[in-house]
Amino acid sequence: MRALTEMEFLEWRGHPATQAVMEILERKREEMRRGWEGGSYTDYDAQAMALINVGNIGTCKAYAYVQELDYETYLTELDDDQREQIGASAPGRSSVD
Repeated sequence: MRALTEMEFLEWRGHPATQAVMEILERKREEMRRGWEGGSYTDYDAQAMALINVGNIGTCKAYAYVQELDYETYLTELDDDQREQIGASAPGRSSVD
């Protein structure tokens, strides 16, 4: 798979479908924050509570990562061969993929 150009990335970020997903992620993060504040992730068993919180922290960080993803970070996540092909089409394929 070829890497997105910066323009394509920005178009994706601004697309209504992407914006709708970002709103859902923000709402889920806010629900988790309220849950922590309200003690929803508290358990009488310390080990169970730690596991619940570790899982929820990971989920919250994943939501944040997607919401805060910028083009430079996107590029750092690509393999070297993908970065070399930014915007280039694979042989025999259209650039519309």
